[in-house]
Amino acid sequence: MSIRFIALVTTLLALAPSTSWSQAGGDSEARWTIVHAGTILPVPGQPPLSEQSLVIEGDRIDRIVAGYATADSLGLDGGADITVIDLREYFVLPGLMDMHVHLTGGGAPAGMPDEADDVYRMTTGIINARLTLRAGYTTVRNPGSAGWSIFALRDGVEAGDLEGPRMFVAGHTIRSSASDGSGSCYSVESCRQAVRRQIAMGADVIKVYATCSGSQPCAHKDAPGVFLEDELAAAIATARTRELKVAAHAHTTAGINMALEAGVDSIEHGSWLDERSYELLVETGAYLVPTLAVKDFVRAGLAERSPEDRARLEASINEHPRRVFEAFQAGAKIASGSDAGVSRH
Repeated sequence: MSIRFIALVTTLLALAPSTSWSQAGGDSEARWTIVHAGTILPVPGQPPLSEQSLVIEGDRIDRIVAGYATADSLGLDGGADITVIDLREYFVLPGLMDMHVHLTGGGAPAGMPDEADDVYRMTTGIINARLTLRAGYTTVRNPGSAGWSIFALRDGVEAGDLEGPRMFVAGHTIRSSASDGSGSCYSVESCRQAVRRQIAMGADVIKVYATCSGSQPCAHKDAPGVFLEDELAAAIATARTRELKVAAHAHTTAGINMALEAGVDSIEHGSWLDERSYELLVETGAYLVPTLAVKDFVRAGLAERSPEDRARLEASINEHPRRVFEAFQAGAKIASGSDAGVSRH
């Protein structure tokens, strides 16, 4: 089924190689596509339908009708540009969403060279955006990136000049310290300034690092968050001046709960959730984006770690899925995110 789905996406994209199917704009020309679908899932959560026709005008779905329709039965202008795609042996479903990707990241195993500039990252992003769309993902959220190329990539897709999914992007991640100074803040005022800079660059969402990176020793279960409460509050309040959502990278229990109490809209990763975390997720309505798939990437590199790091990471790998399931059982809202760009796209 997955192979057939991928083939379906590739076939559809071949009709408009330079246009994202996620675009909101319409075509000035009367271009119609009729997809004969053996089975289609028009509304997630409702039963799929058999032997249906998906009628597309330009890059927008016009309607879905029963049976395998023709241009004549649909009353389409005989002079219009009409393409019929036979997918009677396929399962057709809406585009998927990935709420945590890093399109300009190199991913495993080579990663992104330290000396990579915006041109290098843009080239990587163009390739990854195309791969992501052709894998069936029509909307992604890109929470944090180095450099500024992610904005050009987003705008190029939006304009129809590049092939890729619709993107909601953060610029630099807001963190308590950064080796290159990008996005770093170390006081209430500097946190405000760091967020305002991302807003000025065109950020759709703000990403804060509420804890250390998961690969660092300071991301152990009982470690504190990396921001002071007033610093984190200032970053969130500044984002709210432009009605932007705030995503919090958080691994440790204290960091997760501090971010939720401060009012973030999502927890990214959430390795060491506890009962209080579950309560806060439900009370605040914040989403959990657990990025469980990246655990395979972490597991593959355990042999290269020190004994102390290996023990810490193994504990997180083993505990994380259970805690995510407990959050789900408690009523927390969970969104899918791959963390592709850290792992391979």
